[in-house]
Amino acid sequence: MIDNFLKDISSLAIFGHVRPDGDCAGSTLALYNYVTDNFPNIKVQVYLEKFPESYKILNGADKALPLFENASNQPYDAAVLMDTPSFERVGAGGAEAIKAARKTCNIDHHISNPLNLCDLNIVKPEASSACEVLFDQLDPSKISVRTASCLYLGIVHDTGAFKFSSTGKHTMEVVGALIEKGVDFARIVNETYYSRTYKQTLVTGHVLSHCKLALEGKVVHAYVTPETMKEFDVTPVDLSNVIDTLREVSGTEVAVFLYPVNGKYKISLRSNYAVDVNAIAKEFGGGGHTRAAGGDTDLPPDDAIRKILELVEEQLI
Repeated sequence: MIDNFLKDISSLAIFGHVRPDGDCAGSTLALYNYVTDNFPNIKVQVYLEKFPESYKILNGADKALPLFENASNQPYDAAVLMDTPSFERVGAGGAEAIKAARKTCNIDHHISNPLNLCDLNIVKPEASSACEVLFDQLDPSKISVRTASCLYLGIVHDTGAFKFSSTGKHTMEVVGALIEKGVDFARIVNETYYSRTYKQTLVTGHVLSHCKLALEGKVVHAYVTPETMKEFDVTPVDLSNVIDTLREVSGTEVAVFLYPVNGKYKISLRSNYAVDVNAIAKEFGGGGHTRAAGGDTDLPPDDAIRKILELVEEQLI
């Protein structure tokens, strides 16, 4: 239980991964709220890179700092790394802070996690989300509606609103317990999962109108260029959910979406039943889950997609 980890510390830093998604933001802020609610003597700080504005529905989201700056921070007694399977994926410049902390903990659910990032590694690849893993480490009697709301948001996003194969019996048991805490589940689902900004709607429409099918309709793929992002005035954060819209194309097994991030192309991969996209992501220095994974590439997008299609085809033979 996380309560044991929090004993005898006076300061705690909480980090997630680069380009935070719902599970990353939800799990980091859930732990933040749990600590502030129950351990008032611990000075706690969340570090999160830019995330969707809709996530600010969560308590504590306005307290998150986008970057750990060593010059203005003393080493923390403890650091927790949430929803992150490698130091290369640590966001907000947190790798330095984690390595300097007196004790550390990694709570995650990625199958690609090496289980050695921190002193204590609580990693359950069978779980739907880091939020589900975190829930099992908390004292249920100490979970407030603020903490529960963060956990619920994370689970909703990493299960695709309970559509993805990662959703299990225990997932729904956790969700039931969170609803009993008084979570406004309808608002969280509607405002953070199903809603898009006007710009996101326009760029998603552009992607859908330019997507292509391959491998006899088993793969749908698309990409946007820096010029496209400038035209629609969007950032990588605005594009994070496009892949889940692409995967809705009927009859497809794999969805592939590429978009520019920091001079490279971010690769997002999703599969429905048969293809292990984690194995494909590893070919690009990435990883994730069997049905959802990602990586980065220096290749032009058409070349990267060509390589991805070859790797998908190998698994479909």
